[in-house]
Amino acid sequence: MSEQELFPAPYSERGNGFVMQGVTHWLRTAPGRVMFGLRAGGLPVALPERPAHVSHAGVEAKVDGHVTAIDDVSSVWLRENTDVTDRYVAALRDVLTHPRLRLDGYATHAIFTGSVELFVGPRMDRVDLYLDDEDGSYERALDLLRKAPVDARTAFAMPPEPGTAAFEDPSFLVGEQAWIDGHRVLIEYVPDEGGRAETVALDRAELADALERAWAAMLSVSTRIRAGLGTIA
Repeated sequence: MSEQELFPAPYSERGNGFVMQGVTHWLRTAPGRVMFGLRAGGLPVALPERPAHVSHAGVEAKVDGHVTAIDDVSSVWLRENTDVTDRYVAALRDVLTHPRLRLDGYATHAIFTGSVELFVGPRMDRVDLYLDDEDGSYERALDLLRKAPVDARTAFAMPPEPGTAAFEDPSFLVGEQAWIDGHRVLIEYVPDEGGRAETVALDRAELADALERAWAAMLSVSTRIRAGLGTIA
């Protein structure tokens, strides 16, 4: 169950049947060499203190022995507490200039790009949002939520690639599949505990407003981190 990962208001956007929140990915452990450079492992980052209710554990990954660990922190809270972001950037700079750092693409992306989390249904199950600030997917999602016709069913998905066959599934922007149907967004998802896929119907206007606010908070903090780090990473 993902409910324990929800940030309280005003650090999350709450609508009828869903919660959405912008998160900034803090690198808790960076991939690198340990034991005097003899073994692959992770280099710890001295993260600033923050209230427990605005942070939760993120992804931990190991590739060829190199460890990357993430803490997810509320972007809204960080936007209100810019000094905390600046202390994080200072701590991260120390690690990014370490001679035994082995930064990979995943860790680099996490440093510079936050995300928006979506939780839906009676159990507040987490549903994947496939949005990025470099491929136009966020703009596509917001445009569909705001402008898709209400008298037709529209795939909540990226435009089809050139040469895509008519029978191929669209690249949906959320969940297993999602469709804009009138004033609703129908999202099919697999619950956190597994089992059969379920479908939730969300108000598209509520979802658009929540997405716009959560994305703006995330992007604001990401921009500050990028400016603080410059060209180090």
